[in-house]
Amino acid sequence: MKSELSIRPLFHQLEPRVKAHILVAFLGYALWVTLKHLLRRKNSNLSPAQALALFSTLESADIVLPTTEGCEIRLRRIATPSPEQQQLLSQLGITLPDHLNLNFECCVDSAKA
Repeated sequence: MKSELSIRPLFHQLEPRVKAHILVAFLGYALWVTLKHLLRRKNSNLSPAQALALFSTLESADIVLPTTEGCEIRLRRIATPSPEQQQLLSQLGITLPDHLNLNFECCVDSAKA
């Protein structure tokens, strides 16, 4: 199971850490199998590893706009997917939002508080 996910073995001494590690590994595997079945259902010839490698190059960036009051407005935006990424997103029925919900204003004075 861990070989598909490329997770290395970890040796924990405390029982809560062992249980947490098993939970995280199980959740990762469940997501892996879900992606594999979704790709099959959509007649994709990609493996989950190939799909994740393609999605791993999706990028987001923060646009920082300084204001005249010494504050900054931060806007997180998603870059335009490549044609291959867009094809896979369309095939899986996934639409990317125009922006992520990280629009906030930060002032120097409020950062100290």
